[in-house]
Amino acid sequence: MNYAAKVKPSEIEFVLRAVLFGLTVYAVEFILFTLLGWPFTLVDLADAATKEVVTAQVAHEVLWALGISVILAVTWLYVSTYKIFTRFLQMIGATRKYGDEDVWDFTFNAREAAVEYVHVRDFENGYVYAGWVNTFSETDKLRELVLLDVIVYDLAGIEKYTMPRMYLARSPENMNIEFPYVKNGANDG
Repeated sequence: MNYAAKVKPSEIEFVLRAVLFGLTVYAVEFILFTLLGWPFTLVDLADAATKEVVTAQVAHEVLWALGISVILAVTWLYVSTYKIFTRFLQMIGATRKYGDEDVWDFTFNAREAAVEYVHVRDFENGYVYAGWVNTFSETDKLRELVLLDVIVYDLAGIEKYTMPRMYLARSPENMNIEFPYVKNGANDG
């Protein structure tokens, strides 16, 4: 549950999310069983002292719930990471908001060619780093990028050296990134 979250949830929030996720899993399982025409056992805990509660059918349903929970968790991470719901709302014109996260996360999670190749301008040290974004951080304290196939230029545009991989870390206010991608496939890097 924490892979898509920006901050650690409180204990109450964690428990509420876990219960909601469990209920969602069993609702999906109930719908799936109904569609397949399989019986779904409703456990009666009132008679637990006098009769067996965990039957073979219940164990079968628990195993199905485990499988469904893994699929739903991965699906939720995908939907959250790539902002599928937000993008749908943007597509139909319902919102222009990009989500609860900042533009940094939204941009680098886009998986579009226009944001995969970047120029990072380092005005303090007098360099421009041109390369392909491999990974990026998602913290408010430090902006981190790992670039691949990096060409380092001075601010005048003179090539200084190349690197197969480079790690850059800056405070958020000192990160200047350009996206030189041109739609026809060429870029000026």
